[in-house]
Amino acid sequence: MPRTLSAAIQSVIAQNKSSIVHLLLFGPVNGTTYYFGEDLAQFNGHSYLPHLIVDGPIKYTQKLQRQPVTVKLQNVTLEMAAIVNAQKAAIQGAHAILYRLFLPVNDSITLFDGLITEVDVDEQTVSLTLDTDLDPTASDVPVRQYAALCAWNFKDANCGYVDGVSPNDPGTGLPYTVCGKDFASCTARARTQNFSGFIHISRDLTLLYEGQQPDAVQAAPVPAVSVQPWEQI
Repeated sequence: MPRTLSAAIQSVIAQNKSSIVHLLLFGPVNGTTYYFGEDLAQFNGHSYLPHLIVDGPIKYTQKLQRQPVTVKLQNVTLEMAAIVNAQKAAIQGAHAILYRLFLPVNDSITLFDGLITEVDVDEQTVSLTLDTDLDPTASDVPVRQYAALCAWNFKDANCGYVDGVSPNDPGTGLPYTVCGKDFASCTARARTQNFSGFIHISRDLTLLYEGQQPDAVQAAPVPAVSVQPWEQI
């Protein structure tokens, strides 16, 4: 969606001649796209029927975060109720775009581009709640951990080690019960193709990018094996 106003719209606003009308389109719903406006209007080759009601102010913002928007359609002769009740399941989840059309220049800005998430029908109006399918500011995105050790649990589906199929522990002749999580351990268990660690990450490289440890910790002797083998979970 454009993040700037066109020169024509800026000129209209500057001259205080901003006669506007809001337009809503949604669909396709079972192959049909619906067009409604606050007044009868022609825009982008489509006729918008004058059934739309926008009760409150709708802000044009450049923020990533979205707030749900509720608009209404008048049930003048109950034809909208019949349409919505017959196709309510298909309407919910349909793509919807809400425009603000500047009539003097027949140019628009997109106020909302998202989905219809709620549909309510009564004798007077059809209420549609518009919401976005993604709010980047509220999404929890998994963070990839970069480490020298493998991230998988030993013998889970990601690891892939199978007792009796994968190599046994040469010291006992039995299947391995623990894993050191390093590349050498993966090699001994013939699972290097599933190794999720980064073999080029060293302690010095980790300290360089994550910062030095406190003096007390830094002065402590570093054991030869700093990570104990992980048992099967």
